[in-house]
Amino acid sequence: MLSKLVEEQKLMKQNLIVVVTVFLIYICFTINTPANAANVIPIPINNPGFEDPFLKVKDEFTLETPTNWTMYNPDGLIPEKPTNSTSYLGVTNAFPRSAFYDQHAPEGRNIGSVYLIQKSGSGIAGLEQTLDATLEPNTKYTLMVDIGNAADSFKDISLAVFPGYRVELLAGDTVLAADENTISIEEGGFKTSTVTFTTKPNTPLLGQKLGIRLINLLQSSSANIDFDNVRLTAQPTNI
Repeated sequence: MLSKLVEEQKLMKQNLIVVVTVFLIYICFTINTPANAANVIPIPINNPGFEDPFLKVKDEFTLETPTNWTMYNPDGLIPEKPTNSTSYLGVTNAFPRSAFYDQHAPEGRNIGSVYLIQKSGSGIAGLEQTLDATLEPNTKYTLMVDIGNAADSFKDISLAVFPGYRVELLAGDTVLAADENTISIEEGGFKTSTVTFTTKPNTPLLGQKLGIRLINLLQSSSANIDFDNVRLTAQPTNI
């Protein structure tokens, strides 16, 4: 009887030690976690990784604007019926590894492509999407996009010089913030562009729908630029 009581006491002590250890771990985790980290809210984007349409073959590409995105063509660089000999918007399969990249697509299989054949400085073109989310007060928005600098060449056209990019966060038709060529991207690689904008209680355009625009600036004879893994978050700033 006595030995049984001793064993029960030992078991209770062990359980108590486990409970205290778990509690201390929880306390340490809570202390080292930013108070507002849990308040970062992903904003839905349609086809953010350009996985629609599905392409089976590596380096297969389309000549159509990716699903759920629309053409941004202010200078008329992309014809109504593009071909692989004209400027075009499309999707390219870069999995497991593209002929133009030293790595596979940052997200999924596909990347969104903006291919322009006009002379440097002829204009700009790209992809855009209007979201269901609207611009809210007291909120920090963070837009992140992976930008690709293709290597090699296509149809005797060198892709060795990067044409330049711009990533824009919009409210309605107004650009809230943009990143224009602030990151250096090695040939055959991707790097992440980040755009932030923080609203106040009286910021103009509150209630307007948010939008994203991905642009090829055509600042060189290298006509191609690729985009992938588009994500946008909102974080309340009044907490």
